[in-house]
Amino acid sequence: MRVGISGYVGNRLTGIGRVLICVLQELAKQNPDSTYIIFRNYDFSDYDCLRSFKNIEIVDVPYTKESGLKNILWHQWTFQKLLKRYKCDLAYIPNFTLLLWKVVPTIVTIHDLIEFNVPEKFSKLRMFYRKMICDPLMAKRSDHILTVSQSSFNDIVKYLGVNPSKITLTLNATDKSFFHKYPQQEVENVLSNYGLQYKDYLLFVGTIDYPGKNIKTVVDAFLNLKGKGKLEGMKLVVIGKNGYNSEVIYDTVNQSVYKSDVVFTGYLKDGDLPKFYAGAAILLYLSLFEGFGLPVLEAMSCGTPVICPNTSCFPEIVEELDVTVPPTDVEAVEQKIMKILGDQIYSADLASKCYEKSLKYSWEESAKVYQQVFDQIVNK
Repeated sequence: MRVGISGYVGNRLTGIGRVLICVLQELAKQNPDSTYIIFRNYDFSDYDCLRSFKNIEIVDVPYTKESGLKNILWHQWTFQKLLKRYKCDLAYIPNFTLLLWKVVPTIVTIHDLIEFNVPEKFSKLRMFYRKMICDPLMAKRSDHILTVSQSSFNDIVKYLGVNPSKITLTLNATDKSFFHKYPQQEVENVLSNYGLQYKDYLLFVGTIDYPGKNIKTVVDAFLNLKGKGKLEGMKLVVIGKNGYNSEVIYDTVNQSVYKSDVVFTGYLKDGDLPKFYAGAAILLYLSLFEGFGLPVLEAMSCGTPVICPNTSCFPEIVEELDVTVPPTDVEAVEQKIMKILGDQIYSADLASKCYEKSLKYSWEESAKVYQQVFDQIVNK
């Protein structure tokens, strides 16, 4: 089988890109007789880590990763031509994009339908485009849909009217060679470059936007606790690129007398990210809606306790763990932070349970499901 893959996942390697890399690594190992051809923007070098696999081909296309509009357009024409030129039996699109037509059977991943669940997530034009044009066409034109949680599965059926038999659940996981427990000294060596101390900070990882990722609740809870004389010596570290309405977050921080305790690192190089997870006292990830919420699982894989919402996909990920709160309830977030920080025995036990829970998620098992769907569609 020859599988042609759209490699456009945005202008930075974030969750969707990491998912694609991990899945391809496992697919290549498990299916040596199949060839996986990834068509990528010429200036997106993060897939170079896949070159060690003989059955993964990387093909550069003359479009920059910095232009979202041009990437929508090349999917409609150039991508289809390349699928024919490279004699692909199947196309796989791992990220949200317009699908007007296809030249081979096509499988897509819909990670979430956040635009149906968070009314102000994007601009009005982008919301219209996604809800009225892109989402329905992806669902209709594709031969099969993969999705990453039961929550997203249910939304695809509810909002797009897709027959459940056309959807397959493919759970995400983490790269255990990357996101795992680290020796304290190794973590401290990285943190010292940023002026941070081991376990002396709370952490948020994700796009800095408003209201979508709901980082404002994280910031408000942190600043409130600071104002109450708690969290002495603690900082809040924010890792991520700017997104929609990010100025709301910066304004909130800059108006506070504790603004020096909030550290914005920007986009970190990959090698440092797991050390930041491992060095944090708690990961706070309170996104209003997610298809999977990968940072929560990444932190758990590094042995760090988390606080996450009791909505969308998160109860599926953490199951019985006592780490969920209503995502916009600032007081509940404050109470959960102090419960974890105020009891070292409880915190250590929770960290251990989070780590153990993370081990149930496996890219090896998920890749088997991907290939089963690929085989099913090609044979059909």
